Amino acid sequence: MGEAFAIARRLRELPDDALRRLTPDRRASSARIADFFDFAEALLDDASVARRMALLDRDTLAVLAAALDGTERHSLATALGREQSEVDAALERLERDILVLDDGAGPIRPVSAVAAVFEEWAASGRPGRAELRLPAAAPTSHATRPSPDTDALASERAAGSVGIVGESLHELDREPARLLGRGAPSMPDLKRLAAAAASTPDQIELALSVASAAGLTDAIGSAIRLSEVGEAWLASATAERWLRLATAWRDAIPATIRDRILTAYRRGSVDLVEELSWWYPLAEDAVVAPTRAVDAVAELLGITVDGATSGFGRLLVDDHAADAASTLASMLPAEVSQVVLQDDLTVIALGPPTAELDVRLRALAEPEGRAQASRYRITTASVTRALADGDTAEDLLAYLESISLTGVPQPLRYLVSEAASRFGLVRVGTIRASADASADPGRSSYIRSEDAGLIAAISVDQSLVALGLRPSDEHRLTSRIEAATVYWALHDARYPVVAEDDGGAPLRIRRQPVMRTNLSAPAASTEPDLVSRLRADDSGDTSSAWLAKQLEIAVRDHTPVTVQLQHGERRSTFTIEPVSLAGGRLRGLDRSADVERTLPLAMITEVRIAG
Repeated sequence: MGEAFAIARRLRELPDDALRRLTPDRRASSARIADFFDFAEALLDDASVARRMALLDRDTLAVLAAALDGTERHSLATALGREQSEVDAALERLERDILVLDDGAGPIRPVSAVAAVFEEWAASGRPGRAELRLPAAAPTSHATRPSPDTDALASERAAGSVGIVGESLHELDREPARLLGRGAPSMPDLKRLAAAAASTPDQIELALSVASAAGLTDAIGSAIRLSEVGEAWLASATAERWLRLATAWRDAIPATIRDRILTAYRRGSVDLVEELSWWYPLAEDAVVAPTRAVDAVAELLGITVDGATSGFGRLLVDDHAADAASTLASMLPAEVSQVVLQDDLTVIALGPPTAELDVRLRALAEPEGRAQASRYRITTASVTRALADGDTAEDLLAYLESISLTGVPQPLRYLVSEAASRFGLVRVGTIRASADASADPGRSSYIRSEDAGLIAAISVDQSLVALGLRPSDEHRLTSRIEAATVYWALHDARYPVVAEDDGGAPLRIRRQPVMRTNLSAPAASTEPDLVSRLRADDSGDTSSAWLAKQLEIAVRDHTPVTVQLQHGERRSTFTIEPVSLAGGRLRGLDRSADVERTLPLAMITEVRIAG
């Protein structure tokens, strides 16, 4: 009796973040919630209570089951044979989740739906109230002892996962990936990223989930692309890269199961899913699915190897993240800052390149593989890209000379010089709202070149028909397509193309994914969230609306209340069993005086549950 009444008052006292945590947990429909009483009733719904109870661990469920006997707080520990601190921690969670009421002056009271949920579970063959409150031993966990090779294998996995994420991010920088409705990259993009990282689509999807948690990617509209944080990450050392991924993994473990999972990793549990399924006997897929995802990433990052927790993995789960990164760094091969330049235009780093070397080489060469030795190839297109970024032929040759163990081969010098001589022969730009636009109505971009023969060749190139090119003069073509698309079409057709800004300066253009109109980003809602709306509409304890709502609930639930009236200088207090509320008056039975009272609502200044 009086549950909604009491819980509505409790909800008003909670901080906003606690209220927001309750809303998604209980799936309360905000459209039907106009005030704190509506919110309380949504939380008391049987289905809502069952969903939250299913996410309780076995210890907390035992306390909840025992509390149904009407036991006081200090007696629960004795009844269950447990430490008082353990029971108090469980009760704190149950109160936080609005599953029990405790006014400090009587027994703990689970909300009324709790008993029905326990009965329904027992009837369906799942653990019921009687079974859950009995002492039970956790399943024997056969911890896997680390072998002498565990840390070596773990460090290889850690370095490999960093490489997979890094190659994926570089590829996303070159061409963002399309997102499907479920928030995952499309399969063609997963295969493209897998090819770039010498991995599998499944591993790429797992790696991207960690990268997203670490803030290395941004999901914008229907595309996922490299973020500014990701750019900085690519320029950091391997151990630092791993540390950001690993801490993001740890912090992303769902709060409800985090302590159990980290404890299992400290011990080296083999079957994490079996163990968590026992601790959360009613959660089913709500615990199994995230546990499997957490375990898969732990194996990917070398935190565990076939169920055994690595040395640096144990440091991480023990909250010694910096020590974990230092330990891993000491196990990785020494990074190199110099390379071998070969006559076939390949660049070989005889070991893992430093982040600085890798980033610089990728600006002027195409990566071809990373293993014990990393391999890059310098091409006309890659040199053109470096020139577009502001380098000169002299800059490039001087840099190559500075990092080479073998000097710069003549074929490479010739390639750089030839690319520089052809650089900018074809230029692409945007037609602005100016004289250009009036001369080319309906056209969005232009192609220009001082080489009229080259313009003529482009105009009849069948691979470029989709651009709808139209000549303006012998040195210029226009297109209805945006400049970025035109640029990449010419690039793929192997023309010496450079994008330029309005002043004619080289401009780097990143390849964009094909956007799908049905997955455009939804407009940001201007409506306040549920908690903000409830706070805005709440006018305080003494407002007539709040008092009237409390009395409506008391009449509906037949809950005795104590009301205080203010009439002039005088105050009166009555405890009544409310019968009706109408016409601005409350009618109810005063058992102590054995009379029926009719009280003006306008004079009532306080309402509280009697008792």
